[in-house]
Amino acid sequence: MRRGFSLAESLIACTLVSGIAVALFGVWAQHARAAAHSRDMMVASAFAEQVMEGELSKGYTSEEEPTVGVFTVTHLVDDQPIVTEYRHRIYVQESTDPALPGFKTVRVEVAWEHSGSWHSFSLRTQLSWQG
Repeated sequence: MRRGFSLAESLIACTLVSGIAVALFGVWAQHARAAAHSRDMMVASAFAEQVMEGELSKGYTSEEEPTVGVFTVTHLVDDQPIVTEYRHRIYVQESTDPALPGFKTVRVEVAWEHSGSWHSFSLRTQLSWQG
């Protein structure tokens, strides 16, 4: 009666365990990227909503020159600060559609760079003259 594993069985077991470990590390890395993107998207959307509310509070008198700005947010990940720079732009434009006289379109765009690529979030709404 033979006991133990043969060399071939040990190699197969090592290969299977290694393959499973690599797959789990890939899932973990993908989860970390998705969590960072979700965090950045949440910051951008909250800021865009805040800016949009400010523009809407001005009413129809909103300025039509594009407004550009930059803000930074520092996140702590594993007690390490990570600074993300967000760029935002506000567009207010008179409607050119003859079917919509007296309307202005307000658009807020927020963009940021993450892992070498640019991501963005935008909100858009319309204001009407209430005369």
